[in-house]
Amino acid sequence: MVASTPTETPSTALLSLIHSLRALPTRLIQSPPTQPRRASVAIIIRLRPAEDLVFEGHEPEGWTGNVVSREDWGEGLELEDFMKLSWVNHPNTVPEILFIRRASPSSLPPPGAHHRWASHIAFPGGRQEPDDQSAYYTALRETWEEIGIDLAEKEFLNVGRLDEREVTTSLGKRLLMILSPFVFIQTAPISPTPELQAAEISSVHWVPLSLLTPPFSPSRWSHVEIDVSTRLSPRNKFVRWCLRNLIGKMKFGCLLLPDEPAVTAENFDPLDFDETVEGSGSWTDAANGSRFLRLWGLTLGMTLDLISHHPSAPSKLLAEGQNLTTSQPSTPVMDYNPQLAPRTPVTTHSTFEDQWEAARKVLAEEEKNRARANEKAAQGRRRRGVGPYMTAVFPRFTYPDVNFWIWVFSRRYRQVLKSWELSAIGPSRAADRRINWSGQALATFYTAVRQALVVTLIIRALGLGVGLAGVGYLVFKAMGGGEL
Repeated sequence: MVASTPTETPSTALLSLIHSLRALPTRLIQSPPTQPRRASVAIIIRLRPAEDLVFEGHEPEGWTGNVVSREDWGEGLELEDFMKLSWVNHPNTVPEILFIRRASPSSLPPPGAHHRWASHIAFPGGRQEPDDQSAYYTALRETWEEIGIDLAEKEFLNVGRLDEREVTTSLGKRLLMILSPFVFIQTAPISPTPELQAAEISSVHWVPLSLLTPPFSPSRWSHVEIDVSTRLSPRNKFVRWCLRNLIGKMKFGCLLLPDEPAVTAENFDPLDFDETVEGSGSWTDAANGSRFLRLWGLTLGMTLDLISHHPSAPSKLLAEGQNLTTSQPSTPVMDYNPQLAPRTPVTTHSTFEDQWEAARKVLAEEEKNRARANEKAAQGRRRRGVGPYMTAVFPRFTYPDVNFWIWVFSRRYRQVLKSWELSAIGPSRAADRRINWSGQALATFYTAVRQALVVTLIIRALGLGVGLAGVGYLVFKAMGGGEL
């Protein structure tokens, strides 16, 4: 593996990231019988050439200088050969990742339209259809349908995949689908022009990898508020109003990115975009009028999973002085030979088959892991690609007492995180890869959230009852009810 040094080019760091990604076996989650639905997304990486390079067939008018011939573009080359090209290794070449901004509800057809992901920043992808041959085929098909890019062409290579994820709703109580993220790299300097499906996609954005790599400055880290009452009582407006005032809102961390679309859908005007939609991926700073994308939730989690393979990715999410707990200990990153690491995907069970059985097994292994950690501490290094920022995508609440009760009930969650941390130190073990760590962390965290909300509502109800009784007693006395 190429060591990370201060003089390495961006392409060298990207190659190291891909080596790390390909070295670890992917966790594949079996769908439970109660929810067979699956989906796939495509994470597309390209290398934007240095501005001083000119390519054959794309010369400016009157250009008489050097050009990069078509033979040296790299189309159809294997990864290692492509990464050796001179234009790829230019110090000013910029690795970028493609994101899409989904259409706002106002641009979606009203009859039966599903607005759950409307306005969000995401990767191209969607649900697996019955006719799809595989999860990989779903990623290809959905990318072609949404943005008109054919990932089966010679200009693209599939370089790996991230661990599959469970997508849940109702505060983690109901499984929506299993999500499979695939990673592709564009092996050509000139990107195909996306053809957007305007009913679903508003714009396409290429974001430099450097803007997605922690630590993030305070000015680039914000939060998105989500009304939890819509998850608990989606139909009854009065109940939603009561819940909203009793337990507040959820706050998800989000990364602010420049809103500079490469392509926009026909008739799409960013100035008319509805930013009031809950969880909207667009935000305008009222102080100076600057427009930003808000990367949060599932897409932020997958992005940070990918970045965790980067050779310079630190264990802390925010810049020095910021207070955000991460799940990763501050240990140096281990450089290892990818040829020696396991590569075969590992199948794990969904936490929804038996939500607690797997967690119990994890916690039963905690003492063994702790003893093993003492042995691993001599090596003192953690592996790349083990999700060091996963707690950043978990929400907090606007009311402090709700957060307090979550902490009280999150003992199992903290134990799962501790076991996950210990499993990430030292050489990779097959047994650790068979555990669905992210699923167990998600299940135990949201169980603590649900318990905390029940306690909070009971305390609020008791307080309200005592308050009303006190007011009634005072009114009764004021009206002379105590006189004989």
